[in-house]
Amino acid sequence: MRELPPGWGAQGASGGGPAGAARTGLRVAADSLVALFDTPLLAEAGLVEARVVRKALRSAAQGEPLPLDGLADLVALELWLRRLLARRGTCWTGTPARARAVPGGIAPQRGALGAGAAGPR
Repeated sequence: MRELPPGWGAQGASGGGPAGAARTGLRVAADSLVALFDTPLLAEAGLVEARVVRKALRSAAQGEPLPLDGLADLVALELWLRRLLARRGTCWTGTPARARAVPGGIAPQRGALGAGAAGPR
């Protein structure tokens, strides 16, 4: 994700209703959400640029009219991927490995964050 069309997902400027509640929650959780995207699986897969997502989260937390729906989707997907990886493809305990969605788990691909993003190795 490099650019979004102008106004994509932007909420009204009133600050009330669901958008106001979302912005309040975003302000409260901004540090944790930015930390979630320090080394995101979405970036490792080449689907987003971590730096761009972190910048968008910070900007939205400061009240800039950004796509809250899109940011919520990115956060939810990142959390889901981490949960999937942690559970090795199943959310049911006791499920035989052959019946799991991803029997061997998911191996993150290194280097997809770009040069210098992951620091020295």
